[in-house]
Amino acid sequence: MRNFISEKIILIMLGILVCMILQSCNYRTTQQVEQKNLSEQQLNILELDNNYESVQRLVLSKQCLTCHSSAGGNAGKLNLETYENIKLNLNQIVFRVIEKKDMPQNGLPDSEFQLIKLWLESGAPEKNSPLGGGNAPITGPLDWSKIKNQILVKNCLDCHSGEKPDANLNLENLEIFRLNLTKIIERTLVKQDMPPQPYGALTMNQRQALLKWISQGLSQ
Repeated sequence: MRNFISEKIILIMLGILVCMILQSCNYRTTQQVEQKNLSEQQLNILELDNNYESVQRLVLSKQCLTCHSSAGGNAGKLNLETYENIKLNLNQIVFRVIEKKDMPQNGLPDSEFQLIKLWLESGAPEKNSPLGGGNAPITGPLDWSKIKNQILVKNCLDCHSGEKPDANLNLENLEIFRLNLTKIIERTLVKQDMPPQPYGALTMNQRQALLKWISQGLSQ
């Protein structure tokens, strides 16, 4: 009798162990699918162009305008029917769609997510833009010249340059950048509210390059 009970307990434990292993495998598979990135070649095959018209037709009209339109009641006081409105709310859209991933509520198919991610991280160009161009990695050794020319000129110096820069912060000068480093980190990497709307947010590659350069000692 004892042997029968022991065998039964062992079988139950083995069954539980098998279930745990299968669930673990399924979880890893799901994670691998979620983390998959479409290559530029795959995007080309799918005929996904990096411009507003394609994003509006393939993603926004199907996934967003049911709620975020005049007919949908402008949910969250956000209307996404025009390109101008999207640019004005770009930082919020990037945060909810790409980083927090809670909009739309049911998520996006992978191809649609990759298209809008590419488009948003490229600065949401209205006209066609080379795939990956705005989101291309900043390669090679990082120095002040590369950071200034590939990040600051494109995203910051319209306001933070000249004799009367915004917030009295001229980012053309490395020493001023160093003196204001804490503020710059807080606004660009922590809060990510700089550049402000309607300017596009820094791309993920730009933020990573900036953080890496800072961590390496802001080399000149």
